[in-house]
Amino acid sequence: MRIICSICVVLLAGCKLVPPPPAEPEQQIPPEIVEVKQTEPIDTSELCLVDEDIEEFEHQCDLSYWTSLWIKADETPWPKRKDTINALGNSFEDKLTKIIFTLPISTPYQDRLRASHLLKEIQGKLSPDFARLVKSIVQAPNEQMLEYESAITLLSRVNTQQSQSIENLQKELEAQRKKVEELLQIEASLMDKNRSSQQ
Repeated sequence: MRIICSICVVLLAGCKLVPPPPAEPEQQIPPEIVEVKQTEPIDTSELCLVDEDIEEFEHQCDLSYWTSLWIKADETPWPKRKDTINALGNSFEDKLTKIIFTLPISTPYQDRLRASHLLKEIQGKLSPDFARLVKSIVQAPNEQMLEYESAITLLSRVNTQQSQSIENLQKELEAQRKKVEELLQIEASLMDKNRSSQQ
């Protein structure tokens, strides 16, 4: 038996003496180079929301009017904006006004979702430069916020369901604990009776 132990010790010690194989050097991966595409700046002095041959309405080429309307919408409480939206018609200008009055954060989810669909409906009529501007400062942030709100709503539902499940399990556990206590009391009384009958 001592011989086997001695051989094992010698073998294990020999393994430590043998140097490990050289590790392969990590290859350096060059960082990806992201090419930034330069775009032509938009000349806002001649920026029209819609080309005149597609649609004509007042303030069609007045970006300051639409910016002021956006600021006014942001400063107006939702119930008043909702009344204004309900009073508007279905012209292109009215649809654009509805979208602007729905942009502020205080607008409920369903109404912002409706405005997002309305924006997609009129987007084909927007001038190319204005469409780029709208996509960058209106559409992308609004869609991202809608996605976040959807995720929060879904997580809230899941959390509520889990809370209810935990509550139900706690009630069931309490009922099982009471049954076990009753059974233990019955067992104790039977054992007491059994002891007293044996005496």
